[in-house]
This record gives sequence, structure tokens and C-alpha cells, in this order.
Amino acid sequence: MRTFWLQLMFVQQVTSSGARQHSLWVLATCVFGPSKLPEFSGVLLLDDLQVAYYDSTLDHLVTNSMDRTPLDLGQSAMGIVQDMYFGMRDRIAFSKHRFNQTKGLHILQKLAGCEIQDGQPTFVMSRNSYDGQDIDSQMFNTTHFSYTTREGWENRWTAAEWQIEQTLYHHFYLSTCVSALEQLLEQKKNLVTRRVRPRLHVFSRPRMGGALLTCLATDFYPRHINLTLLRDGQQVEEDQLSTGPVLPNGNGLYQVRKTLVLTEQEQEHNYTCTAAHLSLDNQLQVSWRAESFHSHLARLVLLLVMVVLVLLLVLLLVLAKCCIPQESGAHTDSVGAESVAMVTNSS
Repeated sequence: MRTFWLQLMFVQQVTSSGARQHSLWVLATCVFGPSKLPEFSGVLLLDDLQVAYYDSTLDHLVTNSMDRTPLDLGQSAMGIVQDMYFGMRDRIAFSKHRFNQTKGLHILQKLAGCEIQDGQPTFVMSRNSYDGQDIDSQMFNTTHFSYTTREGWENRWTAAEWQIEQTLYHHFYLSTCVSALEQLLEQKKNLVTRRVRPRLHVFSRPRMGGALLTCLATDFYPRHINLTLLRDGQQVEEDQLSTGPVLPNGNGLYQVRKTLVLTEQEQEHNYTCTAAHLSLDNQLQVSWRAESFHSHLARLVLLLVMVVLVLLLVLLLVLAKCCIPQESGAHTDSVGAESVAMVTNSS
């Protein structure tokens, strides 16, 4: 399934942060062999938001709601999804025969979609992979059709079939995809046009010989963000940083982090984490200063001293509680002895 995630990362990379650029993608998987998965399944992504699902056990697209409400994008869009299913099923059967693969599990995956900018189509494309390896791709950018393939996977099209393929991309796939994209944009515009401010954190963790300083931006949308780390006001070079991918938080928002390894000497500098995002008029900044490390150490020492004092106080109270009853008993015996002596003297 590695190629599936590479294709998903491709979708995220080509999906622009611009408010006037949007895309619609289908990520489809066809399985042949022993598996509990449906023979065919696919998700529909508007920009980077999953808006629908389809598999070979269904006869229509469904939304992501709990009741799986049907999603109607027109007969042409549904026809393309079903043609994708039949085409992938036929191709995986042909591939098994071509490479004499009679046993085992085999997976064909497809990424297909289109993009618009400022309301105008820019391209429609598809990419295919078989058992984790890219095999071919096709693209029409409104003026030119291109086809690339891995050696051994060439489509043996006749001149007429080649012309039909280009015509389909030019006059059917592009227009149908763009129509579905515009329909979904109207339905989901509050989601895809929202702007959620990131929450920015900078923190350190001790390690042998120094510390790890992490700059974290979380709970933001859209996913594109520019995160930088400054040392004494100067940007830290990217090759010194460990940068993670932008990851979904599971709530429709995203997070990303950058980490810098610090020596003990480098901890004496001042560090600032900055974030530039569409939701922000100005850069967001959070600082981590050298004294914050020492103040943390001082607080730790103070906390230990307070714990020791509390333990001493508890110990003194326990000792006092143990000793006081004995003194009271001795005092009572003394008073009783004096009383007896007085009575004896008086008699």
C-alpha cells in the first residue's frame, strides 16, 4: 500500500493553498486474490478533504456521514467511477496473465482527478501503480495530451485508439471532472474556504549532551504553512532541522513540527519559532530563551526543597503525636501521687 500513500502525498503537494485553486481526486484500489477488502474501493477528495466513498458492494457514491447518505454528482461522474472499476479489474486480470502470476494477492491503484484555477480548468490526469510500482500516467493540460509508461507496461494502442483516448480526456473526462468539482465546491464551500489559525508551541526535551528543541504548529487549515526557526534572530538552515510531514490531526485540521538538536553551549542562545499561514495577517511567533532552561532547573530545585520541607514537617508532627500522650500520662501520675500524699499527711 506504499504507493497509495505516495499518491496521497502527491495530491497534497499539488493542492494549492490559493483560495482560487481547487482540485478533485479519486484514489481507487482494485484487489485480486485472498483479501477481506472489497474488490474495488475508492475515496473522493475535494482539495484535501474526503467527501465521498465508493466500493464494489455499492451502486452509488456515499458521503462520510454515519448514515452514508447517497451523493449525486450526475450520471456522467458515476459512470466514470464505474468505468474505472471495470477497467482496473480487466487490467489487473490482464497483468496477471501477462506476467504469469497465478497465485497471491495483487493490487492495482489509480489516482485520477482535475484542477481548476480562477474558475478555469488547468488539467485532468491519471496515474496507475501495480503491486507498489508506478506503471503509467496520462495528462491533458487543456492543450496537450501526454502519456508516460514504465518499460514492459506500454499500451499497444492503434492510431485510432490513441485518438479516442485523447478525445476522451479532452472532451469528456476534463469537463465531467470539472463539473463535479464545481458542484462539490458549492456544497462544501464553507469547509474548503475556511481559515483556522494555528496554535504554535516551542519546547525542549533533554538528551545526552544537550537538548532537542521542537517547534510545533497544530490545529490549522488549510494545510499549507511556512514554519521557521530563528536563532538569535537569524534563520536556522533547513539542513540542520529535522522536519516532519504535514499530518492530519483527525479533526479536519493539520499539524507539523521541526526539531533542532542543541548542544549544551547552543542552549544559551535565544530561539524563536515563527509561522506564516493564510489565517494570519502577521506572522505568529513564540520564543524559547536560554534563561527558560535555567528557570526550569531552578523551579525543579525549589520543588525538591519544598518536598523535603513537607516531609520533615510531617515527620515532626508524627513524632509530636507519639510523645505528647506519654507526657500527659506522666503528669497525671504525678498529680495523683501528690494527692495521695496530701491525704496521708492530713490524716
